Amino acid sequence: MKGITTCGLCLLWGSAVAAQSSTMLTLEQAVQEALARNDQILNQHDATEQATLGVRLARNTFQPKVTPNVLGSFGQTDVNSQNYRIDVSQKFVSGTEIRLGAGTSTAQIPSLTGVPGQDVNFYNADAAITFSQPLLKGFGPSVARRSLSSAEGRRIDATLERTIVEQGVAVDTAAAYYRIVAQQALVAVAKTTLERSRRLRASAEAKLDAGLVSQLDVFRAEQLVSQAEIQLFDAESAVEDARDQLCFLVGRSSDEAFDVVGDIPKAVDLISTDEAARIAVDNRLDLKRSTVAADEAERAISYTRNQLLPQLDVNFSLTRSQTADSFRSSFGIDGFKFATFLAVSMPLDRTPMLVEHYNAVIERDRRRREGDTLRKRVVDEVKRAVRQRDRAVRNLAAAEASVAIGKKEVEVAQLRYERGLSNNLDVVTAEAGLLSIESRRVSTEADLAVVQLALRAAMGILDPHKDLVGSPTP
Repeated sequence: MKGITTCGLCLLWGSAVAAQSSTMLTLEQAVQEALARNDQILNQHDATEQATLGVRLARNTFQPKVTPNVLGSFGQTDVNSQNYRIDVSQKFVSGTEIRLGAGTSTAQIPSLTGVPGQDVNFYNADAAITFSQPLLKGFGPSVARRSLSSAEGRRIDATLERTIVEQGVAVDTAAAYYRIVAQQALVAVAKTTLERSRRLRASAEAKLDAGLVSQLDVFRAEQLVSQAEIQLFDAESAVEDARDQLCFLVGRSSDEAFDVVGDIPKAVDLISTDEAARIAVDNRLDLKRSTVAADEAERAISYTRNQLLPQLDVNFSLTRSQTADSFRSSFGIDGFKFATFLAVSMPLDRTPMLVEHYNAVIERDRRRREGDTLRKRVVDEVKRAVRQRDRAVRNLAAAEASVAIGKKEVEVAQLRYERGLSNNLDVVTAEAGLLSIESRRVSTEADLAVVQLALRAAMGILDPHKDLVGSPTP
């Protein structure tokens, strides 16, 4: 008796542990986990980080550059060819560049008498401040900061692409989540149908023993039980498939146990087709990506057009070059001379630059056509999503009405069979029809919930971080 009690306590404790280990997963939690651990999201996050690093690298072009260059001995001033130099440069978005260089190097003249210690040691000092400004080719921010503008465009594109991927992953996660809910509901329906089928079989067998029905009624009841068992097995298998898919999307192990909230929202946003299309044109991120690409094409045309101009640069320079007898006197502020330079360059063969410019024009026209085509495709996609929503709403209403009628048919057929007014063929037919109708109703509910999220994504207004906060909670 003591052993039986101990086994019972162990079983109860194991059941309690299993119940605690199975956590409740809401739709909001599933989407947030997917946004944090899904492979597509992680890959897009890496792409965004790379684009940000590209902007940092391009912006570094307009940061001051300081380059020290020292080659000297430790404390010895009589060693020839020691170099001490520092160069500073600064480039601006207007194309202007300022360079500052100052340095000195040791030199030595051997003594004519050859007596050691009488060599002449001195320093060759030079310094220059140069201001360079292109007047034609290379002039203006559109040319000087082309690499930075392109990097910023790539970062914007990567950010928009990441949001698009997040919307798609959120819709896929919601679809997998509601598929689990729907299949679990189908499992419950199949279990109920199986219980009713077994009761019908038991009733048919009892009436057969009493001689009230034929063997055919028993065969029909057994066939109904077999069909109900198959439906139950299929529904249970579909639940496991949907669980595996959801685990893959959210980055969980398929062995991890969890339960889902068995509620599917039924609220419907009956937005009109024209309003949905207008919102989509204003908010779709792929249209914004198309605009970014078109802007980049315009910048490429401006750059290639500038490269067709001749090179005409003006340079102003302050230079200082002298000898000094000490290291400190090498770096003075006196003795500077002002000089002006004008650089002109124009290649006779401009074929490569012309071809690059023509390619940029062709690319700009192609981007415009793609933008127009994408806008039409977005409008058609939104209209199709609205039609799917309307179709799902009508199908759900029809399915709910059919379920109510099917339940009444089962009740009437069961009552007639129990009173001996008919055989069980009507009961079998009504049970099979009710199972099919209830399955269709549950699937339609899940489809409607997913279609509404897909419609918001098609309009470009789905925010996975906020729109699913109000999802059903346990």
